[in-house]
Amino acid sequence: MNGRIMINAQDKENLIKSSQTANLLVQDLRYLLKSDNLLLSDFAIEILQQAAQIEQRLSRIKLLTCNEG
Repeated sequence: MNGRIMINAQDKENLIKSSQTANLLVQDLRYLLKSDNLLLSDFAIEILQQAAQIEQRLSRIKLLTCNEG
């Protein structure tokens, strides 16, 4: 089975959507880092670190479950 995990079509769709959403969140937080408001950009740094970890985890899961990557 070459290391891939089988999931149903609905789970695959939800995984892809979650991965795309996480990617958009990371992109938007990177823009927020450039805010003139120091408190806002400070919060963005902390949230960006967490969002990037989530994005990476979802990408790994996607690689293990989706044939097309």
